[in-house]
Amino acid sequence: MLYNSMEERRNKIMEEFNVKDKVYVNALSEKFGVTMETIRRDLDALSTENKIKKIFGGAIKVKSMRFEFAYNERAKYNLEEKQRIAATAIALIEDNDTVALLGGSTTELFLQHLLTKKGLFVVTNSLPLSFDLLKCKKEGTFDGRLVVIGGEAGSASMSTSGFFAENMLMKISVNKAFISCAGFSPLSVSTLMEEHIQLSRILIEQSELRILVADSAKMNVSHLYHFANLSDFDIVVCDQNMPTDWISETNAERLQWIIAK
Repeated sequence: MLYNSMEERRNKIMEEFNVKDKVYVNALSEKFGVTMETIRRDLDALSTENKIKKIFGGAIKVKSMRFEFAYNERAKYNLEEKQRIAATAIALIEDNDTVALLGGSTTELFLQHLLTKKGLFVVTNSLPLSFDLLKCKKEGTFDGRLVVIGGEAGSASMSTSGFFAENMLMKISVNKAFISCAGFSPLSVSTLMEEHIQLSRILIEQSELRILVADSAKMNVSHLYHFANLSDFDIVVCDQNMPTDWISETNAERLQWIIAK
């Protein structure tokens, strides 16, 4: 569809966010009948006006990047991508593994997949995941063991954190740790919540295999609370390929990048 003016096209781009969490450069180029470079300039201009936040391959609306989501809203954001990531990541878990799942909207989608594994030892600070696993254990659909990391409970994150959680986690070693984030790039993996910084760092230290689970909307997004570099992880599970310009900034031979289909 063609639009007569740059202003009209940019207004129409903003209208896309009324029904979508994010927009993609290639889709907008095809829809508006202009080059991808033109769309990139449009997104640059809208970003300068603080109306959107540019991400890898597209953009998200600024209001979606506010400091702290309400729990239910955050859980619905990019849900389809997170579901694909959870379904793909579970293939990394084997029967009888000791697995840590740091609370987050992606890791909490692991539940139905965890039930397909036998003899798991699950460590988590997620309150919803803990409750659901206990319910499944009572019903006989989960035969593993569950360790809930104690500490101060947060309503925004629906998870525990703080001194007691950190002290407890330091006494536990796991085979595989699944950690989510609010933004990532080769030199920064960051979170919106200060209380999750130390828990994430401890888990990276205490795990044999460190796995970052993050959807592409978080690519090249940086938040105040940095807790790791991409090189601190062994595997990344994402819904898109690694950007080509990241290859030179990461240990691409060691880091395994798995695309969620």
